[in-house]
Amino acid sequence: MNEFQERLEELLLEKNMSRLHLAKLLGVSSTTINGYFNKNYFPQIDIAIKFSEFFDCSLDYLFGLTDDKKRKYKIDVNNLTGALIKNFNQLLKENKLSIAKVMKDLNMSEYNFYRWRNGKFPKTVNLILVAKYFDVSVDYLLSIK
Repeated sequence: MNEFQERLEELLLEKNMSRLHLAKLLGVSSTTINGYFNKNYFPQIDIAIKFSEFFDCSLDYLFGLTDDKKRKYKIDVNNLTGALIKNFNQLLKENKLSIAKVMKDLNMSEYNFYRWRNGKFPKTVNLILVAKYFDVSVDYLLSIK
């Protein structure tokens, strides 16, 4: 079981809630919810944000990146790619890094970044890699400041 699965199970237990009930409340299929427990993958970021809001915890807590549940940043689901690109560019500037350098270090193609810039949202696992690379939270990467 990965950290996300463990955290989700823990949060369900805290609320004394079944997977099926969670699926209904969040408007996702029970097959999707069960997939997070039975397969080793992360949800798409929009679903992860629903979990974060429902359980009132940070994305970083859900992904096992911190033990602090508290959400510190406001995430605007209508502007996820805009926030990501803005914050990513700021991190590049602050760290005096190029897109090419970061993508190479993360073993991603530069094409990924340009797709993000044009509204294609990255996979959750790639967001986690970027957050770890810059030593920031996933919440920070997606936040409106």
